[in-house]
Amino acid sequence: MRPFYHQLTQLTCLICISLTLALTGSAQSKAPADPNAKAADAPTSGQAPDAVMKKLSELVNASKYAEAQQLTAGMLLAFPDDQRLIKAKALLDKSLANAAATTTTPGSNPAVTNETSTQPAANEKGGLLTGMDRVDYNALIVLARKAQENTDLEQQKASLKQFMDQSSPFLQKHPNEMLLWQLRAASAISLNDPMAGYDAGQKLLAAGAADSNDPKLQQLLAELRNKGWLDKETADRHAKYDWIAGTWSVSWSEHFQGWHSSHDTPGGAFSTEFLISGRTIEGRETSGGVKYTDPTFKGTIPDSGEVRWEVLISNPDSWAPPISWVSGDNKKWMTVKLTNTSGRVNTFNFTKIDTPQ
Repeated sequence: MRPFYHQLTQLTCLICISLTLALTGSAQSKAPADPNAKAADAPTSGQAPDAVMKKLSELVNASKYAEAQQLTAGMLLAFPDDQRLIKAKALLDKSLANAAATTTTPGSNPAVTNETSTQPAANEKGGLLTGMDRVDYNALIVLARKAQENTDLEQQKASLKQFMDQSSPFLQKHPNEMLLWQLRAASAISLNDPMAGYDAGQKLLAAGAADSNDPKLQQLLAELRNKGWLDKETADRHAKYDWIAGTWSVSWSEHFQGWHSSHDTPGGAFSTEFLISGRTIEGRETSGGVKYTDPTFKGTIPDSGEVRWEVLISNPDSWAPPISWVSGDNKKWMTVKLTNTSGRVNTFNFTKIDTPQ
């Protein structure tokens, strides 16, 4: 048994040294010739994030070569020109083959593990992805990469939604794939999906992302934080009401005694932009080419239950609750009914024009 462990220890050292050179060599070769020049802090475009390279080194130092090989292969799909990844993959492929030969030496009778065997193992406990699981993982990486590269906004959103739909069941089976959680967090921000952002953020924080030195990962967490999506209550509130924000066209029936003349014509139309700040919603009109700064519609978001709405029915500051405020299941229309100052019922029909990005 002693010769086997001696060989394996030598192999581990060689892999660590070679891979360290591979992971750092590219950055060193690009160092500025001028000793007074300052190297860029941000990762070079087209290269994998520093956190990924650090993870690779940690896997190798822990003798988890197969997992390092899998991570390298997946990252090469997203960063095919990164010379560090290319060199690392070549070394890992060669090293794993040597490790397999060493562990099958007659008489050594070693314990077969993910790190020392070329036989794939299931990933139920965080090991190497194999078979269709590995194919599905790589397909998700390719899908996310293509979505991010798409310059057409609608097509990009469609691809991101496809990635979110397909990655969800995969991560239920393999919840420790942190790269996919990062991609889900970024996709949730692009799609304005608070709860998906919250779930991804919690997974990243649980994995120690808050202490990461990767600037891109820190920026991702900062964006989630600024949106309030790292707090479940706030994320849930955004998920329920953010769809209201944006511009809506409005038509109404009967006479609406508002605070400017455009409301005096039954069947008229104007637009209203709803803005959300904390628990307050304000609807500000644009009518006749004039954008008014004071709200005509106000809503208060409670801890539970529905929004408490008020409508300005006369000037100055005469507010009244509506008889009803109903929204469509597709979040694209709202119908509001209220009693005006003459006792008649006004009906306001809202149709969504656009959503703020």
